[in-house]
Amino acid sequence: MQIDPLSILASNPDCKIQSLTVSDQHATLLLSHPEIVERYDDNVKNNEPSEENDGDETSGKNYSNTQEVSKRTTVQSLLKLTIIPFHKAILGSNPIISIKDRENGIPPERNSSTSDNFDPKASDDISSFLQQYNYCLKSESGAEYSYHEAFPTRNLLNKVINVEVNNHYNNRMESQSTTSKIHDENENKFPKEDSFISQLHSTISKFGAFNVELISPATPYQISRAMPSLGHTLIQETPSLYKNVVQPFIQNVIDSGSISWIQNLIEVKKEKERLLVNHEEFIINIDTKWRSHPPPLTTPREEWLNHPSTVDLYCLGIVKASGIATLRDLRQKHVPLLKSMAEEGLSAIKRVYGVDNDQIRIFIHYQPQFYHFHIHFTRLENEVGCSVERGHLVSDVLQNLEIDDECYCKRIISYKLLKGSPLENLIQMYSYDEV
Repeated sequence: MQIDPLSILASNPDCKIQSLTVSDQHATLLLSHPEIVERYDDNVKNNEPSEENDGDETSGKNYSNTQEVSKRTTVQSLLKLTIIPFHKAILGSNPIISIKDRENGIPPERNSSTSDNFDPKASDDISSFLQQYNYCLKSESGAEYSYHEAFPTRNLLNKVINVEVNNHYNNRMESQSTTSKIHDENENKFPKEDSFISQLHSTISKFGAFNVELISPATPYQISRAMPSLGHTLIQETPSLYKNVVQPFIQNVIDSGSISWIQNLIEVKKEKERLLVNHEEFIINIDTKWRSHPPPLTTPREEWLNHPSTVDLYCLGIVKASGIATLRDLRQKHVPLLKSMAEEGLSAIKRVYGVDNDQIRIFIHYQPQFYHFHIHFTRLENEVGCSVERGHLVSDVLQNLEIDDECYCKRIISYKLLKGSPLENLIQMYSYDEV
């Protein structure tokens, strides 16, 4: 069952919203809400319009007709929005961590919707703002990941237009009711029609469309990654630390089922529009971090060739077989697989986008974002994710494996972790016990 933001927000007043991180371009919100469960609805069967739909042509799928709120279970979801600066104030109005706590290095509470920092009114205001938009499904990666475009409802636009028109009319009437002298003096104080129309367009643009990534339900690991940063710490992971702490942590994450969505990509049940290569051993996809990519669902592939957005090129190669979680699991037997992924990925990128091989870096993350083996393809101009304490060039990995089959199970690997993250906490506890 696919969930959209409105189906969660509709559970108000039980839906509690907190601001995790907010900038001029992006906002991440944590939603604590009753679980959404599926129900049968004759309106959906007969494809009849919902009474809740305001008739806006831009509205996406109306999930509220096919879902209802469970009062038994509370879950958490993440809402990641690509915004414009005008939305920053309201979306950041209920921070999960206070300035004082941040200064004192106190990590954000993981169940903080019940803490003293939580502001119910700010939560309601954020929810009301978000409910003034319709959410059109763009693509979905799997059970919990979906991508939407949010359009202002007709009611919201009409409200904005009415306010602006009334203000303009009242200002003109006020100026005309004064004496001729005052009227002449004020003539330039109130916008003329051309100026007013321009101002109106500017005001409406503040309520324009934005992109939304929804993760629902979100796992504790996903939530911890989205929490505001208290800084980082550099980890020197020895084979002993990996065996006693990191490997059990990784297996825990895998066993929890939080990466089950990967199977939908591998079987090409999801994100078909993003698929570049479907090899018997792996797939190559357009990574969702390549946000400037022309919309894959609506833009013909021939228009992708030499597209200006290739400066931000970001693709992902995912192995189909399970059993390889991270860099630590690689052995000499995996060398042919790595070489094939690199060659097929570069060939597809050249064919589809016209970008030469010497403009592409291929690397592996450690620690990775998810524990199913994958490699990254980015253009040299795009430095996202390739910091030296995280990225390992595939060309270097191949050389190391060819020299020593057990290179990555024997060596110390350095990487940075967010302070207060689950893995960092486990490592700190282990280090303390060792002392």
